[in-house]
Amino acid sequence: MNSKYFWRNVVFALVAVNLLYWLWTDGSLRFLGLGPKPVQEPQRVENQIDPGLLTLKPAASDSR
Repeated sequence: MNSKYFWRNVVFALVAVNLLYWLWTDGSLRFLGLGPKPVQEPQRVENQIDPGLLTLKPAASDSR
């Protein structure tokens, strides 16, 4: 373990693993069939409210 080649190879392996993980999470490996499952929530888009249709009313006065 004192060999400089061992530590150099460890560093190269860690860099390679990090690069592959970054490419996987970025979706750059999808052409190989690899990558995380895309998250799609179409029901959230359908439930969105058009902000142009909202009207703001003044708060009701509290007459106690």
